[in-house]
Amino acid sequence: MAMAQGDIYEIPDGPSDPSPAMPSFDFTNMGQGGTPIVIDNGSSMCRAGWASENNPRLEFESVVARYRNRKISSGPILLVGDNVNSDPMAKPSIRSAFDGGVVTNFDAMEGILDYVFTLLGCVDDKIDQPIVMTETACTPYTSRKNMSELLFECYDVPSVTYGIDSVWSYYKNMGSFAADGLIFGSGTSASHIIPIYDSRAQIDLCKRINLGGLSITEYMLKLMQLKYPAFPMKITEWQSQHLIDKFAYVAEDYEKELSCYLATENLQQKDVIVQFPFPMPSLDERTEEEIERTAERRREQAKKMQEIAAKKRQEKVDMRAKELEELSEIRDSKNEMDAETFAERLKDAGLDDEKDLEDAIASAQQVVIRAQNKELGIEPEEKEAPSFPLVDIPDDELDDEQKQEKRKQAFLKASHEARERARIEKEKEKARQEELARQDEERRLNHFDDWLADLKAKRDTVIARMEDRKAHRKELNDRRSHASQVRMRNIADLAAAETANPTGNKRRRRGDQDDDFGAEDADWNIYRDISKDDEAEENEEDEAELETYNKQLVKHAPDYLESLDRAARAKIENTTMYRFTDGCQPAILEKPAAPQKLDNAAIVAQTAREYQLHLNIERIRVPETIFRPGLVGLDQAGLLETIDGILRQTSGRLSLINNVFITGGGFSTIPGMLERLKRDIQSIAPAGTPIKVRRATDPLRDAWRGAAQWCTNEVEAFAASRVSKQDYLEQGGEYLREHGASNRYYAAPKRDSPFPT
Repeated sequence: MAMAQGDIYEIPDGPSDPSPAMPSFDFTNMGQGGTPIVIDNGSSMCRAGWASENNPRLEFESVVARYRNRKISSGPILLVGDNVNSDPMAKPSIRSAFDGGVVTNFDAMEGILDYVFTLLGCVDDKIDQPIVMTETACTPYTSRKNMSELLFECYDVPSVTYGIDSVWSYYKNMGSFAADGLIFGSGTSASHIIPIYDSRAQIDLCKRINLGGLSITEYMLKLMQLKYPAFPMKITEWQSQHLIDKFAYVAEDYEKELSCYLATENLQQKDVIVQFPFPMPSLDERTEEEIERTAERRREQAKKMQEIAAKKRQEKVDMRAKELEELSEIRDSKNEMDAETFAERLKDAGLDDEKDLEDAIASAQQVVIRAQNKELGIEPEEKEAPSFPLVDIPDDELDDEQKQEKRKQAFLKASHEARERARIEKEKEKARQEELARQDEERRLNHFDDWLADLKAKRDTVIARMEDRKAHRKELNDRRSHASQVRMRNIADLAAAETANPTGNKRRRRGDQDDDFGAEDADWNIYRDISKDDEAEENEEDEAELETYNKQLVKHAPDYLESLDRAARAKIENTTMYRFTDGCQPAILEKPAAPQKLDNAAIVAQTAREYQLHLNIERIRVPETIFRPGLVGLDQAGLLETIDGILRQTSGRLSLINNVFITGGGFSTIPGMLERLKRDIQSIAPAGTPIKVRRATDPLRDAWRGAAQWCTNEVEAFAASRVSKQDYLEQGGEYLREHGASNRYYAAPKRDSPFPT
């Protein structure tokens, strides 16, 4: 199945809930005249109904669940078929009656048969209608024996007829067994090739290939898990089978198609994008008007905050002005009161002495004058350089207090000179950068091509330096690499170097026998010597420099960065691995050169890509396993080799390949199977041999319809094929009455008794 380029298939989580099976109430009417009950007992699906009808009344999955749920019932609960999904508590107890296509779990089989007879309307303790039941080719005697015992002992059926499901499907589509043919019956667990001639299935020549529907489901699941090991969701077996049913096909020439599958023109047509459910990212759903209104609100809020801050500053100035008035009043009142009263007033104002008062007045005046100058637009006067008069005076000319003040002035002078030097260096660097920027701008205006070439070269140099550093880090992670060995040698040398302890002795020398490195905290300083702090700083500097170059290129040569991104995407997209995992979708760059602005649609699309699978080569590789079992590690011959072996065993009976019949689930429903099988058979058949390959009208249900039609139309053959309870008691449970659609029965040889009679 081909999908248009760009189409995305959204895979469902699971099958839709089936309609519950309703019980029938016409068992007595349908059972009149001994109408047989036909049961197509498949390992995947069980179909049951009356032989007189065209379609089975029941069709359900061949599984049971026996469990306990005390909220519902005090005793054990038995769920059968699709009902096992009705209660989550039943899931751990789901069991199948089959193993490899053969019935082995007869407790589960009994539950399935109880379910069938109950829904068909049988309420009696015994079943009075003959049973027609399908079984797999070459069924082991033990399985048939237990099945017969279950039917005769538990349900007391009058008779049972066993037949092979694919052979009855052949009968449904051909109308008889008269025509020679070759049946390819593909089931859930295995596939069988059965020749038909002499009006019966030649089970002696039947061949089995241990590949079926379950095998290709598991193979598709493994391929997807290997292809996408970090896929964020769990792919279920049902989804794997769904992908096979929906998109797999058989290649007519596998080698030829595989060789050109990943070519662009083919991949665009055959690559299928499968979208799994993904969490919706958080998006900005606002319109342009809403964004503009939000920006306007922010500007208004900023304006209000500025007004509030200005108001607070003014309140502070007013408070300092009032404080200045109060302090000035205290200073002016000094002459009007005695010293004790003045000291008391200073204490009430929180001041220790008159010097503190002058300092507080000066501080308040400075705040008030600065605010007044700012309001009037007067630029602040430059501060005079501080003086340090005591620094140049010898100590012998100073008293103790002056010496202490001299040391303080010396410290302040050193700090002032250091700040001045830093300011001068900063101004020089600023002037140098402005001059370089002016020269660069002048060169850009007058010699743009040369300027642009130099800018590109600088950018490439930074990227090369960053890539070299990244490669070096990656090489260090490999302990066998040269860089890693050099690093470890440096560590060993540092650890073995001479390390002085507080007493001056050498604690450890190269070649010493003791190895107590790490006993002292100072030993661990060697790891600081080889730390990656410098490397991180270098990375940050390179990132900032690269950002500067990118901004200049975006402004003056925007197409250049876009061309770099296009080249980087093309380099990724042309690799086989990328085509295999991502198809024809454009690559997403981890660090694009051009600035990217993603809108909501792009953000959603990018998130969705993380939850996408690409089906391409798997579409033909999975069904190819029936022709090449070695793809899944199975040491068996493929379908063509098996057919060739059967033809050789039948002495080249070419009438078989003139009527090749495909039925069952598994491989038979995959598109392209008929054409591929016909082409392959032509390669082994003599030239001019007529070859015809056909598929069952309904590969899944024709086995039941064929069995119902056979026991209705072939009355004599049906009567001769019925194993009665008397036969069961005399011949044993494995006994089988042969007919055109049955397995072979070989009675076990009777042993002579070792005891005398």
